[in-house]
Amino acid sequence: MKQLTLAGWDGRLNNVLEIRPLSEEELQRDQSFRRTFSEARGRLMLFQILELNYKEWTTYHTAMLTPGKREGNDQLALDRLLFNFLASAYAVTEQFRVSYKRRFRRNAAKLKEYEDFISNFYANSWSCAFFADLRDYAQHCGLPTEGVHRHESRHRIEISITQESATLLRNYKRWTRSKLTQKHGTLDLIDMTQEYYHRLRRYYGQFVAKAFYPELESIDNFYGQLTEEVRAQRPAARMVFLTENLKRKEGSRINYKVTFVQPPNSVFEELGITKET
Repeated sequence: MKQLTLAGWDGRLNNVLEIRPLSEEELQRDQSFRRTFSEARGRLMLFQILELNYKEWTTYHTAMLTPGKREGNDQLALDRLLFNFLASAYAVTEQFRVSYKRRFRRNAAKLKEYEDFISNFYANSWSCAFFADLRDYAQHCGLPTEGVHRHESRHRIEISITQESATLLRNYKRWTRSKLTQKHGTLDLIDMTQEYYHRLRRYYGQFVAKAFYPELESIDNFYGQLTEEVRAQRPAARMVFLTENLKRKEGSRINYKVTFVQPPNSVFEELGITKET
């Protein structure tokens, strides 16, 4: 098995901190764990897509708080970004619902476990239930935002991105998860989207990760300990495994040849999932 050296890398080829060779046991665990992590990353990539769409949404409306004249159509941009976010959230829940039922189709207890989980997932957060319904509304009836407002005064800038319960109910009747009524009034899409996103990452993400890849906890602990060992000596470095680190002087120049592999430093974060604490 090829020898690897634990190291810290700060992005510069001439500044790699070598720490120690990996033990034989660590090499064997890395070989096994990286295969599993690679498979999980491909399978759970929807959570990374969800994360990217959420970041684009928040980056855009945060930029609206910057002083100065706005260019372009904010409502159009926000509808597009929220539509993309809702679509990726739907893909997360639907694809894993189908995969879960296929994998455990002969296990009644596991199927009930999923039904209980998803029921509680929506029952414990009205925002989650509402956005699951809003995705259907946006797919079949209308755009996801109604009111986009920005007010800039001498001392402050205020924005709001909202929907009106009355409008939604007038145009669409199937609010089966959220049981939307006119009493819900004006809905703040910024705060509600944040709650939905974080609950998908933390609760839904943890559930499917444990169901499909229960060994991820052990993998996270293994790479996490190695990362801590590196950051004890170089706090901002990324933990890597060196395969080669050569420094060669040619005339007045110094050439560096560094090759390494990049195992995960924080397994759940790199999968787009919030680790359960």
